Amino acid sequence: MRLRSFGSAFGIALVVSLMSCSNGTGDGAVTLGPPSASSSVTGEGSVTRWLGVLRTEADVDALDADTAAVIAVVGGSIVVSPVACFDGLPASFEPGAYLLGVVADSRELLDQLLDQVGRPAIFEGQVRTICLD
Repeated sequence: MRLRSFGSAFGIALVVSLMSCSNGTGDGAVTLGPPSASSSVTGEGSVTRWLGVLRTEADVDALDADTAAVIAVVGGSIVVSPVACFDGLPASFEPGAYLLGVVADSRELLDQLLDQVGRPAIFEGQVRTICLD
């Protein structure tokens, strides 16, 4: 019973966080942990970071179980966000989909985090984040 309460609370917190994307469209981004001073600010309202995408889904709720597993490993380096919040992703990613990934300020750190997660990334690269909290 206690685990069910945690799951419900986590789900509610995730939904509330997803509503906070600064572009005002109602789509949200969850990036736990702010970019460090070494992240590149590429213009007002955007930051360049390294991203490893683990999964994409049309329905953000379909990411819940994997989100809980990944956050347990990488903590604040997780991102659950609309694909449209990133510039530099492959064109094959549906713009209306959501992604689950890991973010870092360097390629080396991204590789370390992905090794810790132990799941293959479907994309790794430097992207511009355009939805900020």
